[in-house]
Amino acid sequence: NALDEDGLPLVYDKDLIEQYWRKERGALNKRWSYFVGKAVPFLTRLVGLFIADGKIEEKHIPSLSEQARIDLQDLGPTFIKAGQMMSVRPDVLPQATLEELEKLQDSVEAFDTSIAVQQIERELGGPLGQFFTSISEEPIAAASLAQVYLATLNDGNNTKVAVKVQRPEVLSTVSKDLYVLRRAAEVFQGLVERFAPQQKTNYVALLNEWAIGFYTELDFENEARNQITLRNMLREKNIQNVTVPKVYDELCTRRILVSEFMEGKKLSDCTYEEIGKVTPMAQEAFLTQLFEVGFFHAGKCIAMFS
Repeated sequence: NALDEDGLPLVYDKDLIEQYWRKERGALNKRWSYFVGKAVPFLTRLVGLFIADGKIEEKHIPSLSEQARIDLQDLGPTFIKAGQMMSVRPDVLPQATLEELEKLQDSVEAFDTSIAVQQIERELGGPLGQFFTSISEEPIAAASLAQVYLATLNDGNNTKVAVKVQRPEVLSTVSKDLYVLRRAAEVFQGLVERFAPQQKTNYVALLNEWAIGFYTELDFENEARNQITLRNMLREKNIQNVTVPKVYDELCTRRILVSEFMEGKKLSDCTYEEIGKVTPMAQEAFLTQLFEVGFFHAGKCIAMFS
């Protein structure tokens, strides 16, 4: 039941979140209106095409997918995260939609570096130079919840590190969005039960399960602990050619994560030959986590060497 400085729960609790935002009715109504303003036109177009043709024709999918991606991007971190999650679901969405949603992986707009520096200094309790001798002027990566800077530790060894800085007020934004989405899911569930009773999926329960995991991602101290656990596990099990960047946990807080910097490239940018080399390594690490250890970490911090 721990709360942040504004009174929001640090662990997902739908009742505490609802209790908080019911007191902030003006901000909640504004967010709900913005959500509806994005959702209704898109759904109206979708239904209109379905009524006209009896299905969604292939020719309409690219433009619908582009509009969905733009709307998700405009709606902010929570919806971008949902889009990123769906971008790896070829079992659910057509290829054109997957390709459009993949753009959410790299096209998130960064926030100002001066704000990031203020966040770092506030979280670590001192001036930037006390901890780092240098930091990149611009982020080297920007995601839905945070952005990353390349920095040099003030340790006398010029150690390069990646500094992950959480977006300002992201807990407030995400908790508000999860409340809005839960209300929308309740409305949708009611429509499904009335007009398609044969559909047995509990969409409210599905949303709650996703919300628990997503909310946990806002705690970088938890992420640091998991990263350390996985790093130690790989070493103990003598997993070759797979590593996890070292975490400098004395510099980590709920909003800041500092870890070893590693050069690399995305798997999607690799050749088929490169993918073929690293696949057995990834399989060994995956199966060891799943069957031997019972601890699975699906983060982006894993590096593989051919």
